[in-house]
Order: sequence, then structure tokens, then C-alpha cells
Amino acid sequence: MSEAQSSVAEEVVLDDGGFTNWAREQMQLLIDRAVSSPIGFITAFATLIVAASAGFLVAVVVMPYWMYRRKKLMGALGAFILLLCVVVAAIAPLLQTVEQDPDAVRVAPYTKAVFSDRFLSPNLDHVMGTDNQGRDIVSRIVYGSEVTILVGIGSVIVTAVLSTIIGLISGYFAGAGATWSMRAPRVILDIPIPIVWWLLALPFALLVFALQLAFKLVDVLTLGLLNRPLERVLDDLTRNMPMRNGPLPDPDIIIQRIVDVWNAFPAIFLILAVIAIIGAGGTGFLGLGFGPAFGPQAEIGDEWFWDVFPRTTTVILTVALVLAAGNSRVVRGAVLATRAAQYVEAARTLGASNARIMVAHIVPNIMATIIILASLNLGAAVLIEAAISFLGFGIPPPFPTWGRDLGQIALIYATEAPWMAIFPGLAIMIAVFGFNMMGDALRDILDPRLRGT
Repeated sequence: MSEAQSSVAEEVVLDDGGFTNWAREQMQLLIDRAVSSPIGFITAFATLIVAASAGFLVAVVVMPYWMYRRKKLMGALGAFILLLCVVVAAIAPLLQTVEQDPDAVRVAPYTKAVFSDRFLSPNLDHVMGTDNQGRDIVSRIVYGSEVTILVGIGSVIVTAVLSTIIGLISGYFAGAGATWSMRAPRVILDIPIPIVWWLLALPFALLVFALQLAFKLVDVLTLGLLNRPLERVLDDLTRNMPMRNGPLPDPDIIIQRIVDVWNAFPAIFLILAVIAIIGAGGTGFLGLGFGPAFGPQAEIGDEWFWDVFPRTTTVILTVALVLAAGNSRVVRGAVLATRAAQYVEAARTLGASNARIMVAHIVPNIMATIIILASLNLGAAVLIEAAISFLGFGIPPPFPTWGRDLGQIALIYATEAPWMAIFPGLAIMIAVFGFNMMGDALRDILDPRLRGT
């Protein structure tokens, strides 16, 4: 073999340690770019989103076998249920097709009603029977899995992001004494009581911060071409305004008191209040119900899951809002424990910034906690969405959801056609059971204190 071939082979063929080192170097490079510039942060964030999406798909496929090899049989069963739900949701239109009259208006399989087939009990043609309008229950359960997967996984992702940001900031800056240089009119700064002038000067400080953020956004959009002119404009606006240094309240105390108020609201009332305020959505910006029509928009007859997504955005945000408060406390505890580690002190001694320490040293070491919380929240998110739909809120009709099919009309005809409520209820029970078993198994595997139990 020639020297050139040998060098190529050395670069291509990597042992486990070499691949691990390469992956670590790439992650370090991604972190360096993320904390070095706004454009780098946007690029790194987009890269992480793509990598996380691909990693999730691989994990869903591999998880049942991996847990089976780890002797977690119930966890393997739960992972298989998750894989089955994802596959059914992804190919639902291929599993449920109906004969269409070419001269009639096309309807989706979950809305096709045959009034002569009303209240049919389970049979060979309709395995789970039909409802009060003659619609096939199997079709409605198959399409309802799209809502279950989208709301479950979407709310878990949003919950993980919110709880990580809140817990990371709260835990890292806990007990950190600091001062804040604030600019405000001289009349306010001359007030002798610090807390009074701090509160009165806060609006002016927020205004300056908003200007800095707006100028930074313009700087990013113009690729740094207007950096110097914008800095000169901001200096001219703030140069003549007096400045005073004052104590900055402990961020941890402020954030945790907000979380206390957040947790004080009963979950069901908070959910119903938020949905009543922002509406069911489906149109507008990513289906939020307001703003420009950006992204897919809900239409009658939607079948594929990317068409159904805009119907679920408001429910995803609502469920995440309920789950994020409690999760942030767990993340905060993990951050407090990691912050005291010697490698964090070493990084701080070497001059690493707070942003770099949080992104490069703390977040990777609390990732196991975040993954465990996400897996445990998956079942809770599905159950919350079913409860919202059962009460008549959530995803609006005509698109089917397991919770709505379990309640409302099914309750009226429970004695005449019990299968209308039994099969959606079984779907919810099996999905939540499987997701919880998978979450428990992941906790046992990833938590060092529970390994081997």
C-alpha cells in the first residue's frame, strides 16, 4: 500500500476512541461558534435542530432493541409502542383509504359517513365498529395518532427548552451578587433608597436594552455591515443620560418566585384560560391563530401529519406551559450540583465567560436529567391533550382526536354503542402506559444511582 493510501485509510478508519474524539471536537467547534457571534449562534442552533431531529428518528427505531439488550423488557415494550405510534401517524393516509366517487367532493377517510352503517358493532368490515354518523372508528383512531404524536413530542421539546433555559439561568446565577449600571434622569438617580430608584430606573434600562437588542438584530441581518454606525447611534443616545451603579437582585430569587406563582395556578384552569385567550389556532403564523400566514395552514380534509401540525401548535404551547414550571425546578437542582464541580471552577479560573461555561460545561452534564424528564413527560403530555379534548377544547373538529372521541357523543351513546368509548379509551391507555414504561426504563439506565437495580 502506498503512503497516500495509508494516509487515507488512517483518516477514514477510526476506532471507537478516534470516533469519540472526532465527535467531541465537532461539538466543541459547534459550541465555540455558538458563543462567538450571533451568526454563529444561529448556525449552531439550526445545526442542533437538524441533528436532534435525525437523532430522534434513529432513537425511535433503535430504542426497542437497545432496551431489550439492557434487560429492560417493559421499557422495550414501551419503546415499541412509541415506534408503532410514530409509524402509524407517519403513514396514516396509506393505512386508511376509502373509495372515492370521481363525481363527488373528495372527503378524508375520518370524515366519510355512511348513515346506513350507523352504530354497527365490531365486525369484519369495521373491526372497531362505527359511530353515530357511520364513520369507521379504526380510521379515526389511526388519524388521531397524528395528534397524539405531534402534541406529545412537540410539547416535550418545548417543555425541555423552556425548563432548561429557566433552570439553567436560575441555578447558575443563584447567590451571585452583582451590580447593574443603569441610566436614567438625574431626578430618579438621586433618590437615596436603592430599591426605589432601582424600580423607577428599570424602564429606562429596559429601553436601552431593547435598543441594543434591536441594533444587534439589524447587525445580524446585515452580516455586520452596519456594526459601527449602530454603535455610534447608541452611544449618542445614551451618552448624555446620567448613570448610577446599584445592586442587582439575585436572579434565582426572582425566577423562583415567578415559578412559585406559576405552579400555584391549577393546571386545568391555566390550560383552559390560555386556550380561551389564544384560541384553537390552525391558521396564521405556524398555526397560532394570529400573525402572517407563515407555514402550513389547517384545511378541511388534511391527512398527512405536516398538514395537521398547525392544528396542534396552540395545544403544544399550552401543555408545555403547564409542564415547564415543575421541570425547571429539577433542572435547577442539577445545575446547582454541576456548578460546584471542579471543572467548572477551572473553566472560570481560565477566564471562560458565563455563556461558555453554561453551554460547554453545564448543559452537556445535565443532559441525562433533561432526557429523563422528557421521556417521563411524554405520557403526561398525551394524557393532558386527551383531557383537553375530552372537555371539548383542543384540536377543533372535524379532525379526530382520541380524547374527543372518548367523550361528548360517545358519552351520550355509551349504553347503546359502548365501543365508541372503549376503543379510544384503550388507545389512550396503551399509549400512556407504553410511554411511561419507556420513561421509567430510561431513568433506570441513565441515572447512575439506579443502575443495576
